Amino acid sequence: MTTDSRAADLAARLQRIPTSRASWILVILAAGALVVEALDIGSLSIILPGVKSLWHLAPSQVGMLAASSALGIAIGMIPAGRLADRFGRKRLLIGGVLWFCAGTMLSAVSPNYASLVLLRFLSGFGMAPAFIMPYAIVSEFVSATTRTAFAGLLETALGVGYLLPPLLGILVMPHFAPDVAWRVFLVIAGLPVVYVGVIIHYLPESPRWLSRVGRHAEAEAIVSRVERQVEAATGRKLPDPVVAPEVLAAVALHRPSPTLAALGTVWRPPYLVRTVAMICGALSTFSMFYVGVNYIPSLFIERHMAMTSAFMFTLVIAAVQIPGKMLNGLLAELVGRKKIYLIYTIPAAIGAYEFGQTTEPYAMLGWACLFLFCASGSAPSYKMWYAEQYPTPIRATGQATVEAIGGRLIGGVVWTMLFPVIVAAYGIADTMAILAVMAIVATLIVTLFAPETYRRSVEDLEATTAGLDNRSDATNPARAA
Repeated sequence: MTTDSRAADLAARLQRIPTSRASWILVILAAGALVVEALDIGSLSIILPGVKSLWHLAPSQVGMLAASSALGIAIGMIPAGRLADRFGRKRLLIGGVLWFCAGTMLSAVSPNYASLVLLRFLSGFGMAPAFIMPYAIVSEFVSATTRTAFAGLLETALGVGYLLPPLLGILVMPHFAPDVAWRVFLVIAGLPVVYVGVIIHYLPESPRWLSRVGRHAEAEAIVSRVERQVEAATGRKLPDPVVAPEVLAAVALHRPSPTLAALGTVWRPPYLVRTVAMICGALSTFSMFYVGVNYIPSLFIERHMAMTSAFMFTLVIAAVQIPGKMLNGLLAELVGRKKIYLIYTIPAAIGAYEFGQTTEPYAMLGWACLFLFCASGSAPSYKMWYAEQYPTPIRATGQATVEAIGGRLIGGVVWTMLFPVIVAAYGIADTMAILAVMAIVATLIVTLFAPETYRRSVEDLEATTAGLDNRSDATNPARAA
């Protein structure tokens, strides 16, 4: 059996495996890494008001500090994606968590503003693979009918992780002197590095990736173990896998490619239009996300709210994100990626606009909850949607390209740096109005030009992209599922 036929056979075997104990264990382990990362990402919003006051930072300096880790993520995303395509998803995830946790704890001893910015920037290099690898591993393990629902659970883990910074802030920040409190906070935020041991021992590598790079024995061992577990649990033998000819042809066409070739492929037809469209959508999602994760406590404090109250409001807003993410993942499997993304992002833009227009604390809280419920909640289906745009050999590269440019560079770095400067010049109301308009325009672009991937297997999508699949939905089991 050739490498291509082995890869196609293994993919067909994975596609017929129902949701099982192994699926849940995989998702929970991947979700744990995202909880650790969310704690790190959200930590800046808690220390920012105090650091700004202690070091008398100008708006441009606040923007640079808030954007520093996003800049590291943006730069690290593309090589991280290609390294994962070459060396494996699990290895990159382990390295990423180790890197950013170490950077967080080192940030606690920063003697000045410049060193803190530098260390947050360097931490971003580790955050890059830690953001994308859990989604890549899950999307390549579970079947097409459950991918986005599980992505919703991964995003829910991020939501749980974002609860931790304001909660930790309430417990830590009021009990230490201002120049010590933020340092203690960062040390504690870096301690979950111990989770790396759990990943090493229990999280499996993507069997699809193992098969594509010729490590068939390892891939076979993982899939065979899951098949035995499912058959033992159900008391029934799994149906025989069916490998369609066009799927086998797509596997042969999409062989692993050299690094530069993979980077170039995402910018050539048939991927060019979808890459550009997905970058626009990432801009919409991440620009709103970064305002919420970096500036919400500061915006409350600027409107004369006590620090503890601002952290309590931030905790409520972070909690609201969780049902938004869970609902998004479930609804995306009912109505499709494109429709649910549009349904979520338009109300998010409305919430952002109205948040900027009010000064009453509880009205601000209400609009902020709508804003983040929808903006952060739109991420599960969207992240899975852009991961599904690319074949396995370049998936992590394509995924990283979209997130690095649209999400982290433009939405995370440029917009995050400009946000406090624009607020200082034009006020919160006009700045949030600009954000809302920008998000709506970007959302319309992605919904018009990006293809739907609803309930289609990875290999079926590859066959369609390659022009090898001429079957109708009615005769295509992968689409009709």
